[in-house]
Amino acid sequence: MSDGTFKLRVFSGRGLEVEATVRSVNVPSLEGELGFLPDHCEFVGLLATGMIEYVGADSTASRCLVSGGICTFNGNVLTLLADTVDIPGAVDTQILSEDLDGLRLQLEAMSLFDPEWEGLSQRVARLDAVRALVAN
Repeated sequence: MSDGTFKLRVFSGRGLEVEATVRSVNVPSLEGELGFLPDHCEFVGLLATGMIEYVGADSTASRCLVSGGICTFNGNVLTLLADTVDIPGAVDTQILSEDLDGLRLQLEAMSLFDPEWEGLSQRVARLDAVRALVAN
């Protein structure tokens, strides 16, 4: 695309979550935040948990939350293969609050040395990020 745009495709285990023609994308990676513009060099990296922010061809800003996965840029197509993807309009806030409250109770009852503590702590952090996503 020579019009200053490129394709963004975001997949999860559920399939294609986001497909858009964009002007720019910011992606959370294990190395820090990465920015992509049209004609970026080829790239392969690992996604971290965090917000993907992108500006569409019509200059509308959008975002979604990913946790883990792989990111590739090739041929003016940015492809994200994420472990999970949360999109603001698709989150049930009541279920989110119930899940978060339940996980926090479990976490409070555990010792830091419990083998499940780290995984549970990461789930709470992800749900806190989802809550922040839908709050804005």
